[in-house]
Amino acid sequence: MQVKSQQDLIKFLQRLNQPIAKALNDNVAKTVKQVMKEKVKEEVYDVYTPDPNSAYSYKRTGLLGSEESMKSELINDTTLVVENIRSDGDRNVAEIVESGIGYEYSFDYAGVPRPFTEATREELRATGAHKAALYQGLKQQGIEVKLK
Repeated sequence: MQVKSQQDLIKFLQRLNQPIAKALNDNVAKTVKQVMKEKVKEEVYDVYTPDPNSAYSYKRTGLLGSEESMKSELINDTTLVVENIRSDGDRNVAEIVESGIGYEYSFDYAGVPRPFTEATREELRATGAHKAALYQGLKQQGIEVKLK
């Protein structure tokens, strides 16, 4: 399509809306969740292992780093939000681990933030993996774009 007027541009951008939304939902969300899994492992699981022999130590579920604890939502077909929603009853486990505030017991990392969400953002900024995923998702739908 050749864009010759503002109306042509609007039509062109409206046609791109659905493929962009699909690429965000399918490719970008998957990539962001994978990076978040890695950051949960690095920032949370690798730095501390609960004592399985202690009655005062919690039992790790592994759910913080699982896909089922990560929710993605597309807002207005243009903004992808990926968040970790791991909870235990009414306790927001993801927020507690991220901030270090709200633990019910004392251990080496109580009160110590383990910011896996910020580490995810930093990794995406540094690598551009989310941009590459969007590019790949559009390409899979036959839309050629150039990365800058």
